[in-house]
Amino acid sequence: MKVSYVLRNHAGKSRKIPIGESWQWHHFVEDEAQANAVLADLKKKIRDNRLQLANLFVDKFSVTDFEKLNVRFTYKGQVQYDDRLCPKRIINQHDDAVE
Repeated sequence: MKVSYVLRNHAGKSRKIPIGESWQWHHFVEDEAQANAVLADLKKKIRDNRLQLANLFVDKFSVTDFEKLNVRFTYKGQVQYDDRLCPKRIINQHDDAVE
């Protein structure tokens, strides 16, 4: 399963992503439990670094279609979808299953 999203720093308050830049993450997870953990970590990143969330997909489903999966993501902010968004950095991560 693939979880992908873009984080944008428009406010300049993040110390991780430079001001004005967007970075994209691709997480390759084994199951819904790992996807839920990735999304919980995402919510923490957004809150702690005051970032904007864009182009959030889980297995090609947008956040509005998550009901088709056993994935839970409660986020009060707005997720922006923009086909023209060009991230400055792309990060690929593989999250191994806990054994």
